[in-house]
Amino acid sequence: MFKIIVFVGLLMVPTLPVAERDRISFSAKYTIPIAPVGPTTFEVIEADGAGGTQLWCAGGIFTRRVLGVERGNLTVKNVRGPSQMVLGRKAVTFTTDIVPGAKKSYSEGVRTAGKTMSIAHANALCDPDVIGNLKIRLPNGQLVYR
Repeated sequence: MFKIIVFVGLLMVPTLPVAERDRISFSAKYTIPIAPVGPTTFEVIEADGAGGTQLWCAGGIFTRRVLGVERGNLTVKNVRGPSQMVLGRKAVTFTTDIVPGAKKSYSEGVRTAGKTMSIAHANALCDPDVIGNLKIRLPNGQLVYR
């Protein structure tokens, strides 16, 4: 029995550095610009190859850290398309307002108006082991981290 345990242990040793190397090699970095549209509505502007997950995460960071809203929902008001605030860029407009016809979602797409996710869920998407390091940039240049 002891020989089997030692053998299995020896098989695992070479895989540990590989697993650690692969984990560290995923170091995507995103700096996502945010442009407030109103007191409860803002644009998350695509940058650094960010996808839906990163855009929801950025919206969650802005809602919690800048607007100070911890509870409630974040809703896609305007789907991914030309930015209203930054010429030549693509953006998604989010709001914390109640949107008639909004539907709860657990997927991170940003191409359906009215898609709603809890602020807590949006912030949970910010796990650095999943999406890398993400921060948002406000119009004044200030960086806000998770």
